[in-house]
Amino acid sequence: MKAKRLIHLLALAAFALATPNLIAASRTPNIIIMNTDDHAQWAVGCYGNKEIHTPHMDRLAREGMRFNRAFSKPVCSPSRAMQLTGQYTHRTGIPDFIPYGSPVPVLPDNGLTAGTPTIASVLKGVGYTSALIGKWHLGYGEKHYPQIFGFDVAEGFRYIAPGKQYANSAKIPILLDGKKLDASFVRDPRHTDILTDRAIRFVRDSRTKSFFLFFNVYVPHEATQFTTEEDLAHYKDRPLTVPDLSRFPGTTMETTELRRLLSVYYAHLTCADRNLGRLLATLDELGLAENTLIIFMGDNGFNIGHHGMRGKGNGWILDSNKRNTRPNLFDTSVLVPFIVRWPAAIKPGQTSDALVSTIDILPTLIEATGAGDEKRLQLDGRSLMPLLKGQSGVKWRDFYCDTYDMIYLGNNGEKPHMRMIRTDRWKLVLYLDAEGRPLANGSRHELFDLKSDPEELTNLYGKPSVAAVQQQLEKQLCTWMRETSVTKQQEVK
Repeated sequence: MKAKRLIHLLALAAFALATPNLIAASRTPNIIIMNTDDHAQWAVGCYGNKEIHTPHMDRLAREGMRFNRAFSKPVCSPSRAMQLTGQYTHRTGIPDFIPYGSPVPVLPDNGLTAGTPTIASVLKGVGYTSALIGKWHLGYGEKHYPQIFGFDVAEGFRYIAPGKQYANSAKIPILLDGKKLDASFVRDPRHTDILTDRAIRFVRDSRTKSFFLFFNVYVPHEATQFTTEEDLAHYKDRPLTVPDLSRFPGTTMETTELRRLLSVYYAHLTCADRNLGRLLATLDELGLAENTLIIFMGDNGFNIGHHGMRGKGNGWILDSNKRNTRPNLFDTSVLVPFIVRWPAAIKPGQTSDALVSTIDILPTLIEATGAGDEKRLQLDGRSLMPLLKGQSGVKWRDFYCDTYDMIYLGNNGEKPHMRMIRTDRWKLVLYLDAEGRPLANGSRHELFDLKSDPEELTNLYGKPSVAAVQQQLEKQLCTWMRETSVTKQQEVK
């Protein structure tokens, strides 16, 4: 009997060793969200860009689902708040980027409110270990540290220690391995590699339990960071395709300089892609890939010559002034790469044209893990699982609405409060002041027919030929604003 029992136990052990993925699949999925910073959807190979080198992002798309119309906020702090909370930012209280000292002083009370449920805190309720590695930008003071919002590990983020004050981001230190590093860390060409080392270490340390990794690299970030010669080599002496600035009167940048900016931007994304590859290789090595749900996305879009500007929703016109801002909700500013891979649950090689958003991430993870209570959390998003599983007849959004209040970088004291509705074909953007009145008597409002004008170059607002469409969109937008409690957003004092 003892011999038979020993043989049985040995057989079970051999089976377990031979089938690690089956054992992993019996647990709730591991979750990784990787954010690139200022990453427009047009800057990924799998979205049609033939000049950028992003093989690992492209691999994720082949092995999962690529969303073609994924919307974020046009600046970083609100986008990250939406990702973590599943709520519109007029509920989270972060309508614009959180100032870091230029041009507005660091505001110690500006950040995500303590007690706000996040992905990390919700998953903690079902036993997950969570880590924030890299950029946070949801508050710098101690009451806004990631650990307050459910993260067990937090590394590589800017923070202000109790009793300290800093004039600008050039002085705000970064915490890594429990040590304060000079803020210039992000100018080290190896800083993305170093953050990836920490992300990989967390995955290795957590491999026997369910984990959530919120991995936020600082690149490409306006193409003003630094990266390695290895990544720059892909674009050296290449005549990259850039937007034609002659279509935008007032722009003064030379094509050679625009190409230089684009090559640096691409190199930073290749750096992020290379490190994504390292993370994927670690999952493969540890036998975790099958049951790890990965979401790869940009936190917001970006323009390099698009619309004659550089930047995002608070970008600036490419003229000699260099800081003549252009408030906007162009698709180039709000459309981001959004790719989901989970081999244990979703088929590879899928694409979707559904109108999805960063607010859909938390509801998706709740359904995938069985964590939390959507009704109690009062989420604005909805689960992507029916789309990811390819279910037929899924009724989805007919339109997507959002806001952006450009509080800190408006031109000449003007602070546009933008309201957008986006359908398959049309986009309407209203430009209001803090009291809800139209800016410039309504002449700033925009209406684009994306079918005939995908680059959003011809403003049709007020044209008799589209009066019926405009009226319908305005009605739908106002209804959404009322139903979701969009109120006048005042400047944060």
